[in-house]
Amino acid sequence: MDNVQQRVKNLTETRARVWEEAKHFLDDLKGEEMNAEQRTQWDRYNERIDGLASEADSLLARHQRETEAATIRAAEEQTFGRDPEQTSKSADQLFRDWATGRIKLEGRDQDGAYNGVRIDFSRVMRERELARQGASPAEIRALAWDTGNIASTVPTTLNRVLWEVMQEEISLLRMPTTQITTAGGETMDFPILSTNAIATQVSGQGTTLAGTDPGFSKAQITPTKYAQLVSVANEVLADSGVDIASLIGRQIGRSVGRLVNSALMTTLVGSAFVGSGGTVATGGSLLTPDYEDLVSLVYSVADAYRNGANTAWLMRDSTAGTIRKLRDGAGGTEGAPLWQPMVTGGVSGYRQPDLLLGYPVFTDPGVASAASNAKTVFFGDWSSYYIRLVGSGMTVERNDSVLFQTDQTAFRGKMRAGSVSVDLTAVNLLKQSV
Repeated sequence: MDNVQQRVKNLTETRARVWEEAKHFLDDLKGEEMNAEQRTQWDRYNERIDGLASEADSLLARHQRETEAATIRAAEEQTFGRDPEQTSKSADQLFRDWATGRIKLEGRDQDGAYNGVRIDFSRVMRERELARQGASPAEIRALAWDTGNIASTVPTTLNRVLWEVMQEEISLLRMPTTQITTAGGETMDFPILSTNAIATQVSGQGTTLAGTDPGFSKAQITPTKYAQLVSVANEVLADSGVDIASLIGRQIGRSVGRLVNSALMTTLVGSAFVGSGGTVATGGSLLTPDYEDLVSLVYSVADAYRNGANTAWLMRDSTAGTIRKLRDGAGGTEGAPLWQPMVTGGVSGYRQPDLLLGYPVFTDPGVASAASNAKTVFFGDWSSYYIRLVGSGMTVERNDSVLFQTDQTAFRGKMRAGSVSVDLTAVNLLKQSV
């Protein structure tokens, strides 16, 4: 841990120095528009800052996975009374035997019978959450696993790899959203809060109580199926040195994850958030948000949503790169930068998101870039945004005949998911027009 922490410390200190150079670079511009050469230099600063952050994230994420894996292995050993390494080998060998066609693992889901494995994300999600909260192996065993009956199973490598990859690809899973799992895929109704109730002062005894009622409407989450077919050469499946579970998990996880992320972001952007589209700037060339726009967006949501642990920004990478130049004076051209790069790994072991006006920033390519009437920046309490996973995860199937002519085996991963915002007052957005 010491070596990892030191390397991350060096990277973050270097990142802070580069950021200081970038700030001096902006100071020298004195609010003037950048020319082509200056724009190139600014882009270099941003690339360097992002590269250092990415390297630190990678180191911390790998260390976090190793630490969590060690804790979970200890819990497995307490639960099963044997070497956890042997448990993992047995689970991986079972998966390899299935992947190479030696055995069948038949099951049934909403589409009928299948020859495949059912990936249960719920247990992996729970054990990871407990590990990051500092739970002991005994606590993980008691809270994450049902050890009281023969149905208890240890999540395989595939389960864990798939969930890690899905989190990498789906920004809304990394953000402090509310994530729920359901056994079935039937349509679920959720009440949506569109306006808050307002109380009134009672002037004296016997005075009629007044006030306004909260405004509710109804939204439904009807899960959509997402699937991907990947092909693997039979020589690879036969090679005992290849980690088949990780190979298939990462291929399917990335492709399905990107598709799910695109769909969830489409739902998010289409949500009818209160405020008629947030702060709308008009006239001139105001496609680029300025300091006043961002401050107005922060105060467009109620203070309870501004001060919660789940409050954050969401924007596109290119928008984040533009906002890095903004200052807190002279309309955003002078003074201290609004952007605050984080230089510590945080308690959880992960490098914490950068801050903007004191709130963490998340980015996703599904958010629109700067354009007239585009929804470019979201801000608010993300616990009000629900993501639903059906069946707690994904089904992975195999087929020998589809790619028979190329001597490959086809693997199909499929899952169902949906999302909805249940409180339209909790998140607002910035939409600008010219």
